Amino acid sequence: MSDASAIAYQVAWIGVAAIFVYYTIATIALHWKSGRSIGVTRYEPPEGISPGVAGYLMESGRSERAFAAALISLATKGFIEIQQQDDWFLLEKLREPVGSLPAEEGAILTALFYPPSIHTYKFNAREYERICRAYEEFEKTVEEIADPWLISKYGWIWFCGIVFSVAVVTHVLFVAPVFDSEAKLRSIFFLGLWIAVGASSLVASLRIWPATIRKLLSFMPGNNRPIRPLDLNDAIPFILIAPILLGFSFLVYLTSLQFALLLIALVVLNFTFRHSLEAPTKAGRGAIAALMNFREFLSRADADRFNRENKPGKTPEILEKYTAYAVALDVEQGWGEEFTENLLELLQFDQAYKIRTPNVSLPDMDDRPIELNINPRKLR
Repeated sequence: MSDASAIAYQVAWIGVAAIFVYYTIATIALHWKSGRSIGVTRYEPPEGISPGVAGYLMESGRSERAFAAALISLATKGFIEIQQQDDWFLLEKLREPVGSLPAEEGAILTALFYPPSIHTYKFNAREYERICRAYEEFEKTVEEIADPWLISKYGWIWFCGIVFSVAVVTHVLFVAPVFDSEAKLRSIFFLGLWIAVGASSLVASLRIWPATIRKLLSFMPGNNRPIRPLDLNDAIPFILIAPILLGFSFLVYLTSLQFALLLIALVVLNFTFRHSLEAPTKAGRGAIAALMNFREFLSRADADRFNRENKPGKTPEILEKYTAYAVALDVEQGWGEEFTENLLELLQFDQAYKIRTPNVSLPDMDDRPIELNINPRKLR
């Protein structure tokens, strides 16, 4: 089996290191001005920033915590009731959506209880298709609100990294043929399918390992978050190791160990940095600063009480006015945090495997364009 020279691989690995440095510098530069320093304490959230948008901003464009905060916000406003029964969560619709409801919360309410004759929905770690569909509607709506005014994905930076990565692989392929010319076309096709399975398993594992790692960390001494018991879903990242190794082995067989390692390093590198490149814009940094000032107030005034009264495993009898913001801003470490972690785990597994029920067309909330009325002066 022929392969590129050692010098060619040395140049390729230098290219991988250069791409890593490029991504690192870009990430630091994008987030450098996003320092969350505390200014004047705010006693109310910034005008026009809902709990869902707040969570989206504080997580730099990730929507899982924001989704949990939006659900809790619906409960505090009396649109739904959240009941926890062991590992099951029951959502009951109490009111129909109204025009004054934030667009992303209205999208959740419509998606969860469609058709309108549905008034209850129950989900857990095994039955969660509808909650994932509601999350998709929420994510699409909140992105329309915040992108690109408050959060920018800076996709062109990531695209440049992809181009550099392709150039590195092309360099190795150009120097010398990597694939075994004696391999039969049928064998290449068969092994290629397993390589594709291994690659998809690798991407899926990168998406779901964080949820399992967070569970394991909850057992560490000194952890102040609710302990997250392991379940059968946490075995899936370990099960995925088998197809990953199988696909890697076939890739090595068709090419070489050095080429396979190079390719996997580039896949992991580009996948890992994709989200870190999302950063707030100037307006977004102003909104985050205002939210941090409000978070300071919540931390001092309500954090201990929230964590003492909102025990994990049982839905609080009364969800207070700012409970949703406490969850969005990562202040509440009791029931709200457990609820968030439950949702985050389900959503990450769903995103990894794209488990979907048949699409159901949902009616629009209304024909109003999505607007976010924020006065920049009021954010200061």
